[in-house]
Amino acid sequence: MTDQPEPSRHQEISAVAQQMLALGESGRYEFKRDVEAVTVGLLAALANWVAAEPDREVAHLLVGVDEVEDKTTGLVHGQPFGLPRGLDKAVSRIQDVASKTRPVPVEVFIVEEGVAEPTPFVRVEVRPTMPPHFDDQGRRQTRQGRSTRALTDEELLRIYLDREAGSFAMRFRQVSDELRSAVGAVGSQVDQIAEGIENNVATPILALTRTTQDAADAAESASSSADSAASSADTVSYEVEHVQRIVRELQRVVEDIQDDSTQNLAYRVMRLRRKVWWNFTVDTWEHKSKRADQLEARLRELLSGEVSLEADRNTWELRVWQDLLKDRRAQRGERGTQKWWDSAIREVISFMESPAYAAPDLPELRAALKADLDHEIDHPDSVTNLFRRLLEDS
Repeated sequence: MTDQPEPSRHQEISAVAQQMLALGESGRYEFKRDVEAVTVGLLAALANWVAAEPDREVAHLLVGVDEVEDKTTGLVHGQPFGLPRGLDKAVSRIQDVASKTRPVPVEVFIVEEGVAEPTPFVRVEVRPTMPPHFDDQGRRQTRQGRSTRALTDEELLRIYLDREAGSFAMRFRQVSDELRSAVGAVGSQVDQIAEGIENNVATPILALTRTTQDAADAAESASSSADSAASSADTVSYEVEHVQRIVRELQRVVEDIQDDSTQNLAYRVMRLRRKVWWNFTVDTWEHKSKRADQLEARLRELLSGEVSLEADRNTWELRVWQDLLKDRRAQRGERGTQKWWDSAIREVISFMESPAYAAPDLPELRAALKADLDHEIDHPDSVTNLFRRLLEDS
């Protein structure tokens, strides 16, 4: 059975709010009588207070609540004061302030309490999104009891590490899921994928772990050596970015593998055949000649054939149709004439009957060198140097 979402509006004061009023202000609960007292710095500090400890989930801000001290016991508790300008304006003001927290807005969930009573107020749940949060002046603060103070170097470092670790874990899980789905399609490439993970992911993660430990050790002495903590934070930042970059590259590898899977290659062939058929129709639909009808029949026979299950065959066919469409775009007005389509169809038929890549062009290098050795060596566009560049690109 799933938990029901909490209502955002209570006619009477909810049991949760009553408990907060009775306990009084602390690091977890903050009371403000006036909505104008809700500032960017306050919301950022509450969010940072949550982010500073892994076991904390939310901070609570009660707006329209006054602090009252019991003269007998000296204990302070909250008493609803109300919102003179109304609930709607108070909610709008809080949402506007939250949107101005940096680097991205904190998360706020606003609950209207005691709506049917004379002194309604709002209860705001504040959660961090990308801590440490700060205001326009760059102040990174947190709550301590009923007051606000600056975050220490150790706290900043721990918040940063937690944030980056969470971001990396989420992205790595996504890539892992995609890898698992791709493995079924690549068969014999499983060993290569495993080796790639070992060389390109496991080793950087190990380096990240070591660096994180170094940063934690440095943070312990941050009070006496802030520069050391800052240096470790920079190192951690580099390692995290490095691993995340590798994850992005690995994700691209997975996408390439998926593109070359048997099922996906067949789908790409069918899609490209449809594109060729559409381009032919665009170029010839106005022609009423017998030649146009014959071209249509020949091309239809080519495109309507069964798609092979062989990956090599489909890779070859994709290249053939891609070259045809590229050549069509090079024609005048980017459209093929009937003469061009006749020649293109003949060429495709010959390619399909005997699939083969064109042989490399082998210039007369020996003759060129004998004719003018200095020119062939020194001139960048000589036959010899042009051929050498082809070797470097391969």
